[in-house]
Amino acid sequence: MFSPFDTSLESLAAPDLERLRDVAEGWYVEYKSELSKAVDIAKSISALANTHGGWVFYGVMEKSKEESVAGSFPGIVAKDADGSLQRIRQAVAQHMNPAAHFDARSVAGNGGSVGVDRVVICVRVPRSLAAPHVHSSGRIYRRVADGSEPVPENDRHLLEQLFRRADDLRKDFADWVGRDPEFSEGERKAPYLRLMLIADPWGDELPWLETSVAKLKPMFAETTGLVGSAPFDTIYTSSRGFVARQARNNDPHNLGLTWRLRESLVSDIYLPLNLHAADSPEWLLDVLRGYEQAERFVRLLQAKSYSSPRVVDLNFVFSLLVGVVEIQRRLLAAADWTKPYFVKARLLNVWRTVPFLDVDAVLEGFEADGLPVCLDDVVTAPSGTDPETFQEISQMAEVKGEEARILLQALVMLVPIARAWGLPLQLDRQMEPPLFQRLQEAGNRATAVQARKANEQGDGARRV
Repeated sequence: MFSPFDTSLESLAAPDLERLRDVAEGWYVEYKSELSKAVDIAKSISALANTHGGWVFYGVMEKSKEESVAGSFPGIVAKDADGSLQRIRQAVAQHMNPAAHFDARSVAGNGGSVGVDRVVICVRVPRSLAAPHVHSSGRIYRRVADGSEPVPENDRHLLEQLFRRADDLRKDFADWVGRDPEFSEGERKAPYLRLMLIADPWGDELPWLETSVAKLKPMFAETTGLVGSAPFDTIYTSSRGFVARQARNNDPHNLGLTWRLRESLVSDIYLPLNLHAADSPEWLLDVLRGYEQAERFVRLLQAKSYSSPRVVDLNFVFSLLVGVVEIQRRLLAAADWTKPYFVKARLLNVWRTVPFLDVDAVLEGFEADGLPVCLDDVVTAPSGTDPETFQEISQMAEVKGEEARILLQALVMLVPIARAWGLPLQLDRQMEPPLFQRLQEAGNRATAVQARKANEQGDGARRV
């Protein structure tokens, strides 16, 4: 959307407001010398949201009627800033249906054009895909030149355009969610976890990542952070952005760990999962040797009369999610995106599978309530395809320490996946060691189990 500034709303300072002296009031900008009445605030914001989006500045006076650029900055009394922001929020909530999304903040004066005891309130209104926003007067306003005008009730074409905005977006999301990767014949029976990440599902701000393979490589291949267990070693361009893959020690023709990234901060991530198709539960004892809860899990399978269980080993998943979150945070930081991001998961090729997670609390849940089985081949979590069905993940700026933020976001990302698979993870349960530590330890055991299998296969090959 249009912005008169070179910086974000969050970074605006008093000197940046000087640029408004060259910006005329019009389709995207409205100046108010003081805070308006509630009904007028809602009128201005709904008109911008229903049209192309734009900005409302409270505490800015036009130069003249003939020259409608910013002429002076009388501002609003600084001590009233918080109350004024609250009045704006209340005006939108009470005089608009549905309430439009907007961002507002007060910019403190520095003694120059804006006095030290004054503030200018800047309201950024994205073009809304939830339009039309109906004013409490019953009218639908739109921005026309430098005014907010009601849409004539007989203008059916314009009204249909407003109503169609959200429909088009929902169709695009349904197409995206349903666009699973193409599998080879052998891969169609292998379980995968697909993650869809997006920073701005409603298209309010249109974030953009100016990048290249050279810039992305350290973000994906860095091994010093929590992601060190799963670096992406191959990165290249594609027609829709970039592709990062973990190709080392894998057949490059297979769909291994893969991240598709668009510059708009939209990502598709494919994580292959380990499937153990057992002839009997007893056979799993050797396959799962090295896990603390292996015998307990096998006894449950036997007790429930599973003769040929199909078991998906999920012990790597949390470690992989930690890596995904760490890389995602690097990408968001590179694009100066400080707001939440959103995620949806798809469990692919999981028909009639039983999940195994080497955490005692999970086995306790299985013993109490029974073993879960996926009854569908594809499961979407959270369910649905609309933008609002994506799981929101806060950047958690209030949490101290980058590592803590990463671990907490990975836990939030895990919740819908665990729920879809029937895993009894109780995030609100106090336990020692904490859940995230138990999940990390399970991932460490998974690494050891995989290493043991690789060594045994190597020894067998040498004997042959």
